[in-house]
Amino acid sequence: MKAPACGHSFAATEHAIDTIARRLPGSPREEVVLTRLLLHVQPLLLGYFNQSLAAHDMNETTWMALMVLYAHPEEKLMPSELSDALAFSRTNATRVVDDLVTRGLIRRQPCGVDRRRTYLELTDSGLAFIERVMPGQRQQVRELWAVFDNEERAQLEALLRKLMQQLGG
Repeated sequence: MKAPACGHSFAATEHAIDTIARRLPGSPREEVVLTRLLLHVQPLLLGYFNQSLAAHDMNETTWMALMVLYAHPEEKLMPSELSDALAFSRTNATRVVDDLVTRGLIRRQPCGVDRRRTYLELTDSGLAFIERVMPGQRQQVRELWAVFDNEERAQLEALLRKLMQQLGG
Protein backbone atom coordinates (compact mmCIF):
# COMPACT_ATOMS: atom_id res chain seq x y z
CA MET A 1 0.00 0.00 0.00
CA LYS A 2 1.42 3.35 -1.03
CA ALA A 3 1.47 6.21 1.46
CA PRO A 4 -0.58 9.23 0.42
CA ALA A 5 1.48 12.15 -0.87
CA CYS A 6 1.47 15.10 1.50
CA GLY A 7 3.63 17.63 -0.40
CA HIS A 8 0.76 19.52 -2.01
CA SER A 9 -1.54 19.23 0.98
CA PHE A 10 0.96 21.19 3.08
CA ALA A 11 1.33 24.00 0.55
CA ALA A 12 -1.56 26.08 1.93
CA THR A 13 -0.19 25.81 5.47
CA GLU A 14 3.29 26.77 4.35
CA HIS A 15 1.89 29.72 2.39
CA ALA A 16 0.07 30.91 5.54
CA ILE A 17 3.26 30.55 7.60
CA ASP A 18 5.19 32.59 5.04
CA THR A 19 2.51 35.28 4.93
CA ILE A 20 2.48 35.59 8.71
CA ALA A 21 6.29 35.71 8.79
CA ARG A 22 6.23 38.63 6.33
CA ARG A 23 3.50 40.45 8.27
CA LEU A 24 5.10 39.85 11.65
CA PRO A 25 8.88 40.09 11.26
CA GLY A 26 10.80 37.98 13.72
CA SER A 27 8.47 34.98 13.44
CA PRO A 28 10.35 31.70 13.96
CA ARG A 29 9.46 30.42 10.48
CA GLU A 30 11.63 27.28 10.52
CA GLU A 31 10.36 26.18 13.95
CA VAL A 32 6.75 26.85 12.95
CA VAL A 33 7.19 24.83 9.73
CA LEU A 34 8.67 21.90 11.67
CA THR A 35 5.83 22.01 14.21
CA ARG A 36 3.15 22.23 11.54
CA LEU A 37 4.77 19.44 9.49
CA LEU A 38 4.70 17.10 12.47
CA LEU A 39 1.07 17.97 13.19
CA HIS A 40 0.24 17.57 9.50
CA VAL A 41 1.93 14.18 9.15
CA GLN A 42 0.26 12.62 12.21
CA PRO A 43 -3.27 12.25 10.74
CA LEU A 44 -1.80 11.12 7.41
CA LEU A 45 0.15 8.42 9.23
CA LEU A 46 -2.95 7.31 11.11
CA GLY A 47 -4.93 7.26 7.87
CA TYR A 48 -2.25 5.15 6.21
CA PHE A 49 -2.50 2.46 8.86
CA ASN A 50 -6.27 2.77 9.37
CA GLN A 51 -6.74 2.09 5.66
CA SER A 52 -5.22 -1.39 5.91
CA LEU A 53 -6.83 -2.14 9.27
CA ALA A 54 -10.28 -1.23 7.94
CA ALA A 55 -10.31 -4.55 6.08
CA HIS A 56 -10.36 -6.14 9.55
CA ASP A 57 -12.95 -3.68 10.90
CA MET A 58 -10.28 -2.18 13.14
CA ASN A 59 -8.38 1.07 13.52
CA GLU A 60 -4.90 2.00 14.75
CA THR A 61 -6.14 2.79 18.27
CA THR A 62 -7.74 -0.61 18.71
CA TRP A 63 -4.80 -2.38 17.06
CA MET A 64 -2.32 -0.72 19.42
CA ALA A 65 -4.40 -1.78 22.41
CA LEU A 66 -4.11 -5.36 21.19
CA MET A 67 -0.36 -4.93 20.65
CA VAL A 68 0.16 -3.67 24.21
CA LEU A 69 -1.78 -6.63 25.58
CA TYR A 70 0.07 -9.06 23.29
CA ALA A 71 3.44 -7.70 24.46
CA HIS A 72 2.59 -7.91 28.15
CA PRO A 73 3.60 -10.97 30.21
CA GLU A 74 1.00 -13.70 29.94
CA GLU A 75 -0.93 -11.41 27.55
CA LYS A 76 -2.71 -9.99 30.57
CA LEU A 77 -2.83 -6.56 32.23
CA MET A 78 -5.07 -4.20 34.18
CA PRO A 79 -7.20 -1.63 32.33
CA SER A 80 -5.28 1.23 33.98
CA GLU A 81 -2.01 -0.21 32.62
CA LEU A 82 -3.45 -0.24 29.11
CA SER A 83 -4.67 3.33 29.51
CA ASP A 84 -1.26 4.47 30.75
CA ALA A 85 0.70 2.59 28.07
CA LEU A 86 -1.30 4.20 25.27
CA ALA A 87 -1.78 7.61 26.91
CA PHE A 88 -5.55 7.12 26.66
CA SER A 89 -8.09 8.67 28.96
CA ARG A 90 -9.84 6.09 31.14
CA THR A 91 -13.01 6.74 29.13
CA ASN A 92 -11.32 6.07 25.79
CA ALA A 93 -9.61 2.97 27.18
CA THR A 94 -12.97 1.63 28.38
CA ARG A 95 -14.48 2.24 24.93
CA VAL A 96 -11.62 0.38 23.23
CA VAL A 97 -11.76 -2.48 25.74
CA ASP A 98 -15.53 -2.80 25.34
CA ASP A 99 -15.08 -3.06 21.56
CA LEU A 100 -12.39 -5.73 21.87
CA VAL A 101 -14.45 -7.70 24.39
CA THR A 102 -17.50 -7.55 22.10
CA ARG A 103 -15.39 -8.90 19.24
CA GLY A 104 -14.15 -11.74 21.45
CA LEU A 105 -10.51 -10.69 21.06
CA ILE A 106 -9.99 -10.03 24.77
CA ARG A 107 -11.87 -10.81 27.97
CA ARG A 108 -12.17 -9.26 31.38
CA GLN A 109 -11.03 -11.56 34.17
CA PRO A 110 -11.59 -10.86 37.86
CA CYS A 111 -8.47 -10.76 40.00
CA GLY A 112 -8.31 -13.78 42.30
CA VAL A 113 -6.71 -11.78 45.13
CA ASP A 114 -8.73 -8.54 44.96
CA ARG A 115 -12.30 -8.77 43.62
CA ARG A 116 -12.32 -5.00 42.98
CA ARG A 117 -9.64 -5.45 40.31
CA THR A 118 -10.12 -6.76 36.81
CA TYR A 119 -7.54 -7.97 34.33
CA LEU A 120 -7.74 -7.83 30.57
CA GLU A 121 -6.62 -11.00 28.86
CA LEU A 122 -6.08 -11.87 25.22
CA THR A 123 -8.36 -14.69 24.03
CA ASP A 124 -7.35 -17.49 21.69
CA SER A 125 -9.33 -15.68 18.98
CA GLY A 126 -7.43 -12.49 19.75
CA LEU A 127 -4.10 -14.27 19.49
CA ALA A 128 -5.12 -15.87 16.17
CA PHE A 129 -6.29 -12.47 14.88
CA ILE A 130 -2.95 -10.83 15.74
CA GLU A 131 -0.98 -13.64 14.13
CA ARG A 132 -3.11 -13.38 10.98
CA VAL A 133 -2.94 -9.56 10.65
CA MET A 134 0.61 -8.90 11.88
CA PRO A 135 2.48 -9.93 8.69
CA GLY A 136 0.56 -7.37 6.63
CA GLN A 137 1.10 -4.65 9.22
CA ARG A 138 4.82 -5.38 9.35
CA GLN A 139 5.06 -5.17 5.57
CA GLN A 140 3.19 -1.88 5.56
CA VAL A 141 5.61 -0.41 8.11
CA ARG A 142 8.57 -1.58 6.02
CA GLU A 143 7.11 -0.01 2.87
CA LEU A 144 6.39 3.29 4.60
CA TRP A 145 9.91 3.70 5.96
CA ALA A 146 11.70 2.32 2.88
CA VAL A 147 12.22 5.88 1.57
CA PHE A 148 14.74 6.42 4.40
CA ASP A 149 18.07 4.65 4.73
CA ASN A 150 19.20 3.21 8.08
CA GLU A 151 21.11 6.35 9.04
CA GLU A 152 18.16 8.63 8.27
CA ARG A 153 15.79 6.45 10.31
CA ALA A 154 18.23 6.50 13.25
CA GLN A 155 18.58 10.29 13.00
CA LEU A 156 14.84 10.81 12.83
CA GLU A 157 14.29 8.55 15.82
CA ALA A 158 16.92 10.40 17.85
CA LEU A 159 15.47 13.78 16.90
CA LEU A 160 11.89 12.77 17.70
CA ARG A 161 12.98 11.32 21.05
CA LYS A 162 14.78 14.59 21.80
CA LEU A 163 11.64 16.56 20.96
CA MET A 164 9.51 14.21 23.06
CA GLN A 165 11.87 14.72 26.00
CA GLN A 166 11.64 18.50 25.53
CA LEU A 167 7.85 18.14 25.80
CA GLY A 168 8.14 16.13 29.00
CA GLY A 169 7.29 12.77 27.47
